Amino acid sequence: MKKAVKKLILSLCLVFFGQAAFCYTLTNTELTKIINQNISDEIKSYVLKYSDDYKISISGIPKESILTNETVCPKIEILSQGSGFRPNLYKRIVVKDSKNNVIKAFPINVQTLIYKNVLVASAIIPYNTEINAKNTTFERKEISRYLGKTLSNNYTGFVSSRNYSKGSIILSDSIKQKALVLKDSCVDIIFLSSKGLKITLQGKALKEGAMGDTILVRSNKYNKIYNATVSSSNEVTVRI
Repeated sequence: MKKAVKKLILSLCLVFFGQAAFCYTLTNTELTKIINQNISDEIKSYVLKYSDDYKISISGIPKESILTNETVCPKIEILSQGSGFRPNLYKRIVVKDSKNNVIKAFPINVQTLIYKNVLVASAIIPYNTEINAKNTTFERKEISRYLGKTLSNNYTGFVSSRNYSKGSIILSDSIKQKALVLKDSCVDIIFLSSKGLKITLQGKALKEGAMGDTILVRSNKYNKIYNATVSSSNEVTVRI
């Protein structure tokens, strides 16, 4: 009786280990490679619009192997919370068999650092100060939070629309064109007709404006207010 039980146990063990020998084992190395490749391809397609100097770090991948009950590599799904690019992303990895049963699921963290030579403040730049070569320089900076807002060229004719500390990245939405006309300043109001008639009157600017801005001006002679376009320093144009 005892011999029969031993044989039965031995047979069951042989069957179990025989089946296990043919089951697919997903190693940490293989799983990491698949996840890294998929995420790298996804992020690369977006990041390359801004820079080819970047680094992707992924953490949270299990170190132990995943044993499946099938002979083929399981499906690996990478799920995101929301769409679009963010420097720090949490993704959910789901490992499934051919019948769509979940074998294992776990979260991972993806951090992307993007670098580029951009315009930065080489000294303190107070609000409404001209941006020029004396107070700016180019440096390699991490820009993942400022995609589409950094500057790669020197900007002349612009002033800061915020205070910049030394080393700060100059952002396109925090500069503005330098005003060619100041509020309450004297201006030449040029009236232009469609037939080429040109009349110039002296006036006063009721608002400051940069090239191309539309501002209100008042003529000294007639004391009338006009919508005028800033055309040069202390000069505006009114179409009649």
